[in-house]
Amino acid sequence: MSKIFGNVVKLKTFGNVDKELVKRLLDIIVECYERLGPPVTYPVNLNIFEASDGSGFFACHDALNGRPTINVYLDRVSGLPWDVVVGGVRRQAAHSILHGSPEYYKIRFPAELIKAMHDYGLTENAATQILYGAAMAAKEYAVTKFLIEAGFVEDQIAYARYMLEPTAEELQAWEIAKSNPFAKTIYLVMTVRDISCAIPLLTDSKFTNEIGYCLEKRIEHLPEKEKATIRKIVNEINQKFSEDTFRNINYLVNAIIEDIAKKELEVYKREKEQ
Repeated sequence: MSKIFGNVVKLKTFGNVDKELVKRLLDIIVECYERLGPPVTYPVNLNIFEASDGSGFFACHDALNGRPTINVYLDRVSGLPWDVVVGGVRRQAAHSILHGSPEYYKIRFPAELIKAMHDYGLTENAATQILYGAAMAAKEYAVTKFLIEAGFVEDQIAYARYMLEPTAEELQAWEIAKSNPFAKTIYLVMTVRDISCAIPLLTDSKFTNEIGYCLEKRIEHLPEKEKATIRKIVNEINQKFSEDTFRNINYLVNAIIEDIAKKELEVYKREKEQ
């Protein structure tokens, strides 16, 4: 561990953190690099915080500063099942291996998205959210596929169950978004983003039924038309995604425009013109 810890992982802690918990989290990340290989560039910054700022996830990764950075928030870890924590933290290490360079976080607007901004009146902020959701979905899909092919299965099943469990906040957000075609479009995009981590598991016969059930539970609150749209995109992701993350992002952006934005915003556009 000492070699990987010193050369590959640079640990910083913020606040009054539990040292034993920090060690357990570090062990998860070190094991990933020992088994899966090093991150794209290193050393990786591993920042462990006593508390979050009140928003976000319990663990996250980015490489915007040119180096992979993993942040873990212990107040958000508290109370979660340990296998979910393991699965989530392991995913951040996998992101640093697969997506640990700035190119995965500074993605240009695809031509079809620029066209949709003109055709349907999408604001730059809305288009950015669509691109962000598509990029996150493609990267989350790739991470799950990478980890389960490497034998990290049980914690990824636990993580998928956790992500597919509908929350009160998500249900409330739908009630707010459903009457506004722009907000509704973004909500459905973020639904695809959130469930993308589970999609590769649907192709394994051992998990198809369980993950399929959890997926249906996650979209149960949506009207049938929107459920059908989400199912269509999920099926096409499993059929058409390749090993090329950027190609997958472009494909998903196009699918979102065709299956979600176009259907939601064309009606709005016609009503506005009338």
